Amino acid sequence: MVLAFAAVSDWLTHISSANANFSVIELSILFFLILIETGGIVTGFIPADALVMTAAGFAGRHHSLVEFALLVVIFAVASMMGDSINYWFGAWVIKQIDKIPWVARHVNGDFAEKISANLNPKRWLLFIILGRFVPFVRTIVPLSAHRLKLRFATYFRMSVLASCLWAITMVTIGYYFGHLQLPREVTITVIVIAVVFVLAVIRSPKFRQIIISLITKPSREKEEEF
Repeated sequence: MVLAFAAVSDWLTHISSANANFSVIELSILFFLILIETGGIVTGFIPADALVMTAAGFAGRHHSLVEFALLVVIFAVASMMGDSINYWFGAWVIKQIDKIPWVARHVNGDFAEKISANLNPKRWLLFIILGRFVPFVRTIVPLSAHRLKLRFATYFRMSVLASCLWAITMVTIGYYFGHLQLPREVTITVIVIAVVFVLAVIRSPKFRQIIISLITKPSREKEEEF
């Protein structure tokens, strides 16, 4: 993921080297990158958060609120559309569990099983919001939605809120760093360090346990069901 981010950041640096505003083509490429990352359960190698913050950082260097607003809209819409694709792609993946061993291993992991078995119905919105911010949660959200029979209309409404919250948060952070007018190398280095740190944190078993406790039923409810 870090290598992918380095390649993308080099591209962003190249297209922004003249301090010109993003072109329609460049904005379209950013849109499709986020759409692909969000719309494919197995496309988590695209560093969406870092990409959004880096693009927003260049908008901050331009001191362009128009670009800020455009990026928020573009990334939010791309995320909503990607989540919609992911919902239906998740239905296909569920059907392949018994046919493709790799899919079975990927879908039936310990974390996915715990979530599907114990998800608190009152925490669907939190689950989908966390899925927008936390990569390993994002992978299992559409799968859990199908396993637990969450209607698409309900899923989409929650996805709209999660996508808008994610886009506003990430673009604001990136825009702020760009607005500081730090050297490009410093800005990119800070983002890379942040990405590595976040990856280290979210891969820890303790962090995963915290996520599970936030979105699953309390222990008392689990015991009552049995």
